[in-house]
Amino acid sequence: MPERTALPAADGSATARQAADERHFFLHEMAATVRWVPDLDRLRGVRVAVGIGEASAGQLCDLTSRALADALGRAPEPFPGGHVGFVEEVPVFARRLREVLSRT
Repeated sequence: MPERTALPAADGSATARQAADERHFFLHEMAATVRWVPDLDRLRGVRVAVGIGEASAGQLCDLTSRALADALGRAPEPFPGGHVGFVEEVPVFARRLREVLSRT
């Protein structure tokens, strides 16, 4: 498995609970997520900003967000933190969100 997509269970550092959660996610949730196709024509007609966590570079969420931004003809907006930067760095994330929303 490429390092950029490795999860804790892949390198043996996950707890039994984490491994079970990952297994459930891959078996029951991820398929619907990765098969979803956005309506690009509809999205082009509305106010959309595609945000990407700076610490998520190369991860699936980063790659798919960049593809969406490219398909929309827009530059992705970098945000502090990773995939859940809104939880990891709340004040800094909030400032960046206000900045992005004020100009989109």
